[in-house]
Amino acid sequence: MNRWIELLLTYMLPWPIGVLVGASALSLVIGLIGLWSLRRVRQLLAVVTVIQERLNTLSNSVALLTDTTESCFRAVSMQMQFMQSTGGRAATRHSPQAAEPPVETTSARKARQRRVVGAARRGDALAAIAAREDLAETEVALRLHVGREQQTVEPKRYGSLLS
Repeated sequence: MNRWIELLLTYMLPWPIGVLVGASALSLVIGLIGLWSLRRVRQLLAVVTVIQERLNTLSNSVALLTDTTESCFRAVSMQMQFMQSTGGRAATRHSPQAAEPPVETTSARKARQRRVVGAARRGDALAAIAAREDLAETEVALRLHVGREQQTVEPKRYGSLLS
């Protein structure tokens, strides 16, 4: 029996090497599973940033809608207070032509745009500009945004090419 064990240990792989090979294979499998998990988590985190950008856009849109709605309700309540203070006499005196709002011309719109942009450059607050121009704060913000986009689209011309 001793002879068999001696032959087995000399000609076959010794058992400690087999244990080491098995442990190495198991470690390799665990490492591959860890790498796959890490790759999957990175993919999910990329999706999270896209969702966060969409939520930011949605929250900005909701804020704009809220500001516009508040301005509308404020204007309606002021109009109702005005009509209550006049006692309904204003409704009987107005002609059908006076009920239409005045049409703003292109030059008046451009002048208002220049005033809004100029006030913003001077550092006036949006609320102050809106009160001075009789506009909603969101409309002032929109006019400033449009003004910035127009400046980037139209290149400035200098010197003799100025027309």
